[in-house]
Amino acid sequence: MGVEETDPLAQLSLPPGFRFYPTDEELLVQYLCRKVAGQQFSLQIIGEIDLYKFDPWVLPNKALFGEKEWYFFSPRDRKYPNGSRPNRVAGSGYWKATGTDKIITSEGRKAGIKKALVFYVGKAPKGTKTNWIMHEYRLLESSRKNGSSRLDDWVLCRIYKKNSGAQKPISSVSTKEHSSNGSSSSSSSHLDDVWTVDGDG
Repeated sequence: MGVEETDPLAQLSLPPGFRFYPTDEELLVQYLCRKVAGQQFSLQIIGEIDLYKFDPWVLPNKALFGEKEWYFFSPRDRKYPNGSRPNRVAGSGYWKATGTDKIITSEGRKAGIKKALVFYVGKAPKGTKTNWIMHEYRLLESSRKNGSSRLDDWVLCRIYKKNSGAQKPISSVSTKEHSSNGSSSSSSSHLDDVWTVDGDG
């Protein structure tokens, strides 16, 4: 008989029916802020990868978890040594920004920025558009290190393939910043930790 393959989901020890549908605020506050602050996660569900070294269609196999959406922490390098533009070349093509950046807030404070990108095969500006989409979440500029080839030590990326003729996968509805369930206090403490680390808070 052949060698038995191990199921990566079984290795995570997730409860039956587990789903991972974080809001934009949760991705920034509960995951990216904690990652940048060097805090550990009790359940490692978002992998670390330099996703700009790969084509998007190979990324699902490199993810720790996901069926239609895949999440990664990734470094983001500068396009030019002294510039502020990110290098978007990846694998056999490049990621091109689309739409306007969305500011994500938590408890009335700006937590970070969400940018939508589309993958094109080939060289800019004559690449061929694909259905691969990335939402890149990053902290505000105050968290960046000057004089480094790295633009950001970590960004958090959500990757998915848009079905042609269909809408983007349904994600959970964002909750109001001042919910009455008390969950916002933990969000605030994670933001405060990062803002204190950055010297902003």
